Amino acid sequence: MEKSLIATLLRVYHSEKPRYAASAVLTRFVDDFNVGQRLGASLSFTANDRASIRKLLISMEGIDAAVTFPDQWEGLSRTASLAHGSNEKMTDAAVRQERVAIKALPGKCLVLDGQWIVLPAGVNLDVAWPWVAAHCEHTSVLLVENWEAFEAIQQFTFELSRAGDNPLVLFRGSPVYRPDHALALLNGLALPVFALVDYDPAGLVIAQSLPHFAGLLAPSLTELTKALKICTNHARYRSQLGQAQAVLNSTEHADIAACWKLLQAHGNALPQEYFLMPRSG
Repeated sequence: MEKSLIATLLRVYHSEKPRYAASAVLTRFVDDFNVGQRLGASLSFTANDRASIRKLLISMEGIDAAVTFPDQWEGLSRTASLAHGSNEKMTDAAVRQERVAIKALPGKCLVLDGQWIVLPAGVNLDVAWPWVAAHCEHTSVLLVENWEAFEAIQQFTFELSRAGDNPLVLFRGSPVYRPDHALALLNGLALPVFALVDYDPAGLVIAQSLPHFAGLLAPSLTELTKALKICTNHARYRSQLGQAQAVLNSTEHADIAACWKLLQAHGNALPQEYFLMPRSG
């Protein structure tokens, strides 16, 4: 049975209402199992029908309606939800709740829970952020905005050592790794945070809004100027001005102000991935 039908049948079983709205899922159940009766635009269930619902739920899903309620799975993991029936998908908890992606810089080790962990290039750990906050032994964090840059951080063409001798490298987030989990980890660690973001108005706003923001990682202003002349994306720059301009005009952070001044001068946006591969000329 689908999740919505199970929840609906549990509500019917525990309710004393004589009639129910003829929803599509409940109507299909009545037609398929011959339990319940159509009464005009509604459906009716007797005590015998409720007894039949209980038997069906036990035989098909391992769920005893007599001791199970529709909200019983709220917040449970899939494993814990099996205590209430055989359908682990009844829980509303996210499968990968609180997960973050972390790694170390090339040639460095992740230092977690007293262990020095060496990962191959392009490999990261998938860990729950509360555990990282409790066991991290790094003294700074390098947050990376984009996945490709995070995954191939060993290919950056400028120096990243400003973030510390051995920073914890953290992916900011996406639909898979949620940004609010990364932010929760930054708050939990309370360490200096250095940002590796896109060189565009939105990226600068992301950087300076980070908890414990300590600095922006970027190539030299000369190299950044050269890149802004080569890789032009004026439309992206203009599209981000509405939400970012006022914030950046009032920034008090020297790194942000210097980069913002360059972006304004060129009216351009530059993705951080531009600096992943060596360039000639």
